[in-house]
Amino acid sequence: MRAAERAGAALLFLSPVFPTRSHPDARALGPHHFARLAGPARTPVIALGGMTSTRFRRLPKLGAEGWAAIDAWMVDPRNSETR
Repeated sequence: MRAAERAGAALLFLSPVFPTRSHPDARALGPHHFARLAGPARTPVIALGGMTSTRFRRLPKLGAEGWAAIDAWMVDPRNSETR
């Protein structure tokens, strides 16, 4: 993160915050570890990995400026709603 900031990155993706289907074997950071990494960042941090709008609600106070996802935007064919 520090190297990216020194290089002038406009934002940082921090992942995976939560377990994710796209990387099932990756160890999730969880909100506590996310906060320890994102809190001191001088560059905006985007939460990625297992994200939903519900999960994001608690992350801004932990240092997240926004969130990104893949599955969160997919339509669940069983009920025609986004996940």
